[in-house]
Amino acid sequence: MDKKKYLNNFFYNDLICAKATPSGYSSIGIIRISGNDNIKFISKKILGFIPKSRYAYYVPFLDKNKKIIDKGIVIYFKSPNSFTGENILELQSHGGPIILEILLEYIILLGARLAKPGEFTERAFLNNKIDLIQAESVIDIIKANSKLALKIALNSFDGIFSNNIKKIIKEIIRLRINLEAMINFPNEYKEDLIIKKKLTKKNILNKIKKLFFLLTLFKKKAFNGYLINNTLKIVITGKPNVGKSSLFNLLTGKDNAIITNIKGTTRDVLKINIFLYGIPISISDTAGIRKNEKNINLIEKLGIKRAIKEINNADLILLILDNKETNIDRFKKFFKKNILIIRNKIDLIKKKELIKDNKIINISTKTKEGINKLKKNIKKIILKKNKIKDENLFCIKNRQIYYLEKTINIINSYIKNKFNEINEILSEDLYLIQKYLEEIIGKNVKKNILKKIFKTFCIGK
Repeated sequence: MDKKKYLNNFFYNDLICAKATPSGYSSIGIIRISGNDNIKFISKKILGFIPKSRYAYYVPFLDKNKKIIDKGIVIYFKSPNSFTGENILELQSHGGPIILEILLEYIILLGARLAKPGEFTERAFLNNKIDLIQAESVIDIIKANSKLALKIALNSFDGIFSNNIKKIIKEIIRLRINLEAMINFPNEYKEDLIIKKKLTKKNILNKIKKLFFLLTLFKKKAFNGYLINNTLKIVITGKPNVGKSSLFNLLTGKDNAIITNIKGTTRDVLKINIFLYGIPISISDTAGIRKNEKNINLIEKLGIKRAIKEINNADLILLILDNKETNIDRFKKFFKKNILIIRNKIDLIKKKELIKDNKIINISTKTKEGINKLKKNIKKIILKKNKIKDENLFCIKNRQIYYLEKTINIINSYIKNKFNEINEILSEDLYLIQKYLEEIIGKNVKKNILKKIFKTFCIGK
């Protein structure tokens, strides 16, 4: 997509306005206007003057009859030194809905139009203030549900992912130019010893391997960033009366689940969202799973069915056994999965009788013995699953990972084939890789893709 042609469209050469703060009552309300020099006309009408760029003024806001609507702060950002790259005027008033509506109606009357969802960020992208990865990360910053998720979204906005992709694109372009020179001018190539040393088959393979390693690493970091930005699902399961609900109450810190000695007390799935080590977690208490018992009624059967569904969708399973369970071999098949096997009610048996197994966590929900150890094991799995120790994780979208995987697949095929031939096909595939990576950062992106991305934003962003 040619950005210049796109910007020449009427809708990208006019004034847009929107509330930049949520609807409802608040202490402050902000209206943002962005666009061409006609913003000065609006400024004169509402403020009575044109503010100096990047200065804050406390002034009255006027309506069409030159009566004061409210008093507040105004800041003017002159193009190109603004978020959108255009002239921006921000009006900060009291946060009453009526005040903001009167201001907005008057601004529209003076020639602006109401912005579409995400249009301010879209204009920032179209004016080369940010790339598409950074633009997409804005929504992740807004919707971050933990400190860690916010940190990762900010990494994307700061360009950690973008800058690495841009470096790889430059390397691919450099490699392509040299390859095409070697193919199209073989005689000149043979005489150039410097280029020849750099473009041996072995050297080319090593360069491609390096690119493969970097792209695979980016995918891993980005995918883990996706996991952190989404709620981790932990499901507690086991037979009836092993202490599932008691553990659920301990982990959530509330008496949400009813606890009795009657089998089948928990009929439905109970879910509570908590934060554990800065990560949003959904913990589910499920119905006790038992088979071949005649006294299971229809409601309990439905509860067991829902429990199995939750288990299948879990990121981590907490399987609880009681202190009488001695045969744990049948659970061995789960050890390769994200599962913690827990033996409860150890307070009812003597320590000498306690079966020790380093793959079993012994706890007592009554005395709380072993609960801290269990939490540490949960933390260990979370850290391993999300690679949280890495400070440079970033968020990723399905669109980005689609092109990343296509690129990795092409490179991987060359590594497997070990470059039997260096020819036009290799050069063409490198060009294709370049195009895929450019799609990620938003170069030559299609209009319909932009519409899909920015329509998910709120109005005013």
